[in-house]
Amino acid sequence: MDWERWVGARLGRVRESSLIQRLWGGYGDLRRVYLENGTSVILKLVRPPQEARLSASDRRKRLSYEVERAWYLGPARQCDERCRVARLLEVERAGEICLMLLEDLANAGYAPGRPPNIGAGLSWLAHFHRRFLGSRPEGLWEQGGYWHLETRQDELNRMPAGPLKDSAGLLDRCLRRARFQTLIHGDSKPANFLWHGQGRAAAVDFQYVGVGCGIRDVAYYLDCCLSHRGAEAEIEDWLDFYFRELAADPELESEWRRLFPVAWIDYARFYQGWGRGDELGPFSRELLGRALSIVQAEEQERPR
Repeated sequence: MDWERWVGARLGRVRESSLIQRLWGGYGDLRRVYLENGTSVILKLVRPPQEARLSASDRRKRLSYEVERAWYLGPARQCDERCRVARLLEVERAGEICLMLLEDLANAGYAPGRPPNIGAGLSWLAHFHRRFLGSRPEGLWEQGGYWHLETRQDELNRMPAGPLKDSAGLLDRCLRRARFQTLIHGDSKPANFLWHGQGRAAAVDFQYVGVGCGIRDVAYYLDCCLSHRGAEAEIEDWLDFYFRELAADPELESEWRRLFPVAWIDYARFYQGWGRGDELGPFSRELLGRALSIVQAEEQERPR
C-alpha cells in the first residue's frame, strides 16, 4: 500500500516524513508525517515480516496490533488530560497491513525524555486505573500485560530451576484472582510515556492493554525507573504517591499494596526467563520471600 497516497487522500498532501523508530521485531515503522497545511501527525504502519509467520511470538504480536486498534477505536476516547493519550484520526487494514494515523502529541507539548518524571508517570497510571476500574471492553486482551505467564511459556521453560520458577503459576493465579481489576496499560515502561513541561505525562503504545490488577503496571514502571538500590530506598514513598493519586476505596488500596511484591516478582519471573540474568538482586530476593508467603497463604485459604 502507498501510505503517502493514503494519508494524502484523508488529511491532505504529505510534504515530508521522518522515521521515529522501527517497530519491535521488524513489524513496521512509526513515522512523523508533515502535511502541506503545516500540521504533523503520527503514522503507525504495521507490516508483519513474512519470515516470522506462525511462531508463538508472531501470533502474539499480530494480535497485539489488533488490540491496539480496538483500543483507539473505543476505550481511548474515555481518557482525559489526567491520563492523556493520542486521538485516533484514521485507521485502515489492507490484508496484513494496518495503518493508524494518530494525533502528534508533540503539538500539545509532549516529548520523550530522560530521566523520566516518575511522579507524572505514576499520576497517569493512577488516573488511568481509576477511570477503567471494573471495565471489560471488547477487543482488548482478556489478561493485559506483555509478560503474563499464559503467553510466556517459552520463557518459563528457559528459567533455571528454583523457587521463582516453581512458584510461577501461583504468582500468576494470585494476580488474576485479585478482587479489584481494571484496565492496565500492559507495557508501562518510561519509554512509552511522553512528558510535558508542566509535569504531566501522556502514554503511547497500547498493544498489550487489557484487564488486570493495576499494581502490575506500577511494579513494572517502578522497576524500570529505579535501580534496585533506589527501589529499596524510595519504593514506599512512590507507592504512597500513587495511592494518593488513585484516591480509591481503602479496600482496593489494601489489596493492591499487599500484592505489590507479587507483581514485582511476577515480572522478575519473565525477565529471568527472557535471558536477562539468573540472579535476583537483594531487594528482589526480599520481595520474593514476601510474595511466596502471600501466594502460599492464599492457596491454603482456598476452598478444597
